[in-house]
Amino acid sequence: MDPRLLNAHLRICILDGMFKGKTVVASIEAIDGRPCIRYKHYKMHTLKPEHVAPKHPNATRDNGLLVVIKGEHSGKYVRRIHHRYDGKEAILILAVVNREAGKMDSLTGERLELDVTCLCLCDELKDDKKLNSSLMDMLREEARKIRAK
Repeated sequence: MDPRLLNAHLRICILDGMFKGKTVVASIEAIDGRPCIRYKHYKMHTLKPEHVAPKHPNATRDNGLLVVIKGEHSGKYVRRIHHRYDGKEAILILAVVNREAGKMDSLTGERLELDVTCLCLCDELKDDKKLNSSLMDMLREEARKIRAK
């Protein structure tokens, strides 16, 4: 419920109630100055934070848009470059991006290494996915070459 996540469209799992077990796209909105989780299913529904869980990315496969939900970088949009293992735990190597609706994301040059529990999958429109499909290709190819050595 970090205010830096306001208006981010996150994929969440509902833990209770009529939609238990469903993954939906929700946003964090300010209502009466307090952040709350809302999603639309015919009409707008408000959920309590204890009734939802963020949909974390698969460390080795999810290349879509992610948002940092924990820590000092909370609210930053990122894309996966590669991953590495710290013992049995997978750590994602991420590039921070600036988002602009209807335009290709731009890389900030900032890199982060975070555990999947610090990240949540974002909803991305089909047109935005197409625009950004080649954005990370060069960074991923470079990371593969480094890992192969």
